[in-house]
Amino acid sequence: MSKLYFTFLLTIIYSCRNGKTEQATIVQDTVPKIQETKPIITKKMTDKEFIEKFTELGYFDYTEKGKLKLVQDSLRKHFNGDKEFFTEYNRKPPFQFYDSRFYSCGDGEELYEEGGAVDMIKEMQPFLNKIGVSLNYSSDSYVDNLHTIVVNGRQYTLAQGSPLMWGETIQKFAEMINSELEKHNSKERIYLLTNENEYMVFMTKEQHNLVSANFSSDKIPLTVSDWTTKTMNELNKILNR
Repeated sequence: MSKLYFTFLLTIIYSCRNGKTEQATIVQDTVPKIQETKPIITKKMTDKEFIEKFTELGYFDYTEKGKLKLVQDSLRKHFNGDKEFFTEYNRKPPFQFYDSRFYSCGDGEELYEEGGAVDMIKEMQPFLNKIGVSLNYSSDSYVDNLHTIVVNGRQYTLAQGSPLMWGETIQKFAEMINSELEKHNSKERIYLLTNENEYMVFMTKEQHNLVSANFSSDKIPLTVSDWTTKTMNELNKILNR
């Protein structure tokens, strides 16, 4: 938009009535100048700066010292390459991540099947112990399509029949863990990542914000709510073809 300047609007009107001259008052109307704003340019982080900030935010606090460089180097590789948030894992069974925050759900079927949720809790427990959270489970019940489990005395529904299919258990399991984390006043939460298979990643909000600002938006872990919406949209597209 071009700038408009209205400086002095002078209107003098003379009229004669009964031999008298009336003079209108002088009106001055001014419009303030539109201030130009310069865009704020945010300097992009280097891989070194990202790792330093991630370290400062405590992401690597629970990584084994012998695996730390391996995990950091894998993040650097993705940071400088495909901008996909992913870390290195053991290429031999059981294919676990060197990053203690990462957990694979495969395509979701194993987590959905009987005993899958309990196995995942057991796999996560060493990390949860480090952050002061214990999950005591019981009554892992499967009746038709209904799957419930009791954790720390509270019953959770992990499946009851949903268009998400196996993804329903991924969603409900993550919500269950996040509920327990909140009850333990932990800043950690589970975020969900789809990268061919499905993954659960423990992060704080600050760590997630840093990842979101430096990796591709379609290649980062999402909040459980955002992951559910995205997955449902993708399923609907397939069904409506």
